Amino acid sequence: MRHGAWWMAGAVLLGVAACAFQPDFSRYPSCDEQGACPGGWTCLAPEKVCLPDCGERGPCPPIEVPSDTDGGEPDAGPTQLVLVPDGPGRGLETESYAHRFQASGGTPPYAFSVTAGETPPGLTLDPEGILSGKPLTAGDFLFTVEVVDQGATPQRSSQEFSVRIRPLLRLAGPGVLTFFETGKDYEDQLSATGGRSPYRYELVSGSVLPSGFILREDGLVYGKASEDISTPPFDVRVTDSDEPPQTAIRRIQLTSIPCSSTQVCIKTTALPDARVGSPYTYKLQTNPTSVNWSVEDATKLPPGITLNTSTGVLSGQPTQARLDPYEFTVSASTGLLGPATSSRTLKITVY
Repeated sequence: MRHGAWWMAGAVLLGVAACAFQPDFSRYPSCDEQGACPGGWTCLAPEKVCLPDCGERGPCPPIEVPSDTDGGEPDAGPTQLVLVPDGPGRGLETESYAHRFQASGGTPPYAFSVTAGETPPGLTLDPEGILSGKPLTAGDFLFTVEVVDQGATPQRSSQEFSVRIRPLLRLAGPGVLTFFETGKDYEDQLSATGGRSPYRYELVSGSVLPSGFILREDGLVYGKASEDISTPPFDVRVTDSDEPPQTAIRRIQLTSIPCSSTQVCIKTTALPDARVGSPYTYKLQTNPTSVNWSVEDATKLPPGITLNTSTGVLSGQPTQARLDPYEFTVSASTGLLGPATSSRTLKITVY
């Protein structure tokens, strides 16, 4: 008997050096007439077959285990790859945004990409399915996301998604309201951009208007001052009608100005901000009220904005934003008894 082999004659299960063999010996070679076997083999006399010596011929053969030990159906492989239909929520212009797309089935890990349409400017989709960034433009954006798995034969699944980016609410101003004259009726209009109209305006707690003036909920500032007064700036809050609502706060200044009755006095010193694609209107004010208006160089006005030379109303729909304000000079003239003219340089910031 060779070293490393042992057996139990007639046993149903035979072990060789801690190896287990099935009772079917037909796969093993027969011993010769003298009961000998080639090197690395030992003859099992009762069965007259040669069995391998564990260790001498390498590792023992593995025990074959049926692929389905519980008698059920064989493994059908990975399930179908699908994109979870839970789409991205709304975002807010210029504010940080993140959404993770999900998939199920197939063979993870997954790789995501945009195959059609465009994500909102400022947002990108990484291969892990995270859409993130700071959206630069408001609006509704439609795009197709595709996911690919890591199976031997990769599966693909795609779906169209949409995301809405809300326009950021801003209190447009003007930051410095039209000057008022003592004893005369006064009004000026605050405005907002972005968000969702209608807007509601209110003084921030602790802020006060000059005596004799009121701020209405629609942004109209009106009243009459009985004396020249100077008050600190006050803070105004605007709230839009979106759900959830946005709010914005801006510091506003309102002061008096003496206007001579013999000259044209332009009382407007600042203009509300504008937003690309949104209607814009603001009336310039003078004393006297009836004047002819002009712009020194109309090309310096924001593209899309014009000045009505009869009414002094700046209006239109801005078409181009820029970091620096648009700066231009306006003139007002009565044309009576030798034209009385006054000029003022104004600025409009366009987002």
